Amino acid sequence: MQTQTTKPLPLPAHLSKLNPLRAIAALVFDWMLIGVCFAAAICLPHPLVYLLAAILIARTQLALAVLMHESAHGTLTGTRRVNDLIGQLFAAAPLMLSMFSYRTGHLRHHRAPMASDDPVAVVFGIADYPVSRKELAWRLFKDVSSIGYFLTVRDFMTGKFKHLQIKEQAVPGRAALVLASIVVTNGMLLGALAAAGHPGLYFGLWLLPALTFLQVFARVRAITEHAGYPYAENQIDNARSVVRANWQTFFFGPHCIHYHIEHHQHARVPFYHLRELHQLMQSQGVLPASNLYTGYGRVLREVTSCQTKVSHDTGSPD
Repeated sequence: MQTQTTKPLPLPAHLSKLNPLRAIAALVFDWMLIGVCFAAAICLPHPLVYLLAAILIARTQLALAVLMHESAHGTLTGTRRVNDLIGQLFAAAPLMLSMFSYRTGHLRHHRAPMASDDPVAVVFGIADYPVSRKELAWRLFKDVSSIGYFLTVRDFMTGKFKHLQIKEQAVPGRAALVLASIVVTNGMLLGALAAAGHPGLYFGLWLLPALTFLQVFARVRAITEHAGYPYAENQIDNARSVVRANWQTFFFGPHCIHYHIEHHQHARVPFYHLRELHQLMQSQGVLPASNLYTGYGRVLREVTSCQTKVSHDTGSPD
């Protein structure tokens, strides 16, 4: 289906207006949920409680990654320095990531999603869909078993993704800030659990979910957003949106990231306005119906068959 416009329509000013309190509230909620999961595991030491806590913590680690993504776009707060500090300290560092490095690669993704040099397409391995169901199952198994994580680390260390890496502008003290934030936040988490008499939960309910369930959630999210589409001049044509918030979006699309077409068209709109943005774009008739979904199952079925829908422009940028 061809879209009716090749350029984003004018955006009402209130949709790009930042509300830092809403962003902070989202961060607080995520960390409260993580705290509840740890508390439940301490008070109710049962295998099923551990499993549920691990799944919910991994989901919330994905939510923190989405807020790191918001920080990368500068939409947490209106002050860039505060935005970056909050994004690094409370979202990226606990996941042992650098928001600044992430920002560099992610902005390249927004320039040309699914192009040959798109870091998201290459690192998440979503450029070769459709694949067989057996292959998708194998990839998900590697994720949930942590094999996929360590293979990705190996690929980074051996330079497989070197061609995707853009040299960041040197900023005095930034590398030290990133390293210190990772050490301090993870040290505080480990220290808090040790003080509660359960230091092992840091490894079992923080590191292990990050290496396993988080990898599954992140892969399904990445597949849903772009897999099966080639590069397209009009980014409306090579992204998907899940348009109905439900239990699936809770796990795979936290903080409204499931409105992904809308995000690519208006990257400066903060996450708490994406639903309204979706409704506006829908009313204007600029969203292709074939790219709108009510859940993730249909997407996974389509990208594991020969019936995968692709965009109309199959060209690629230089």
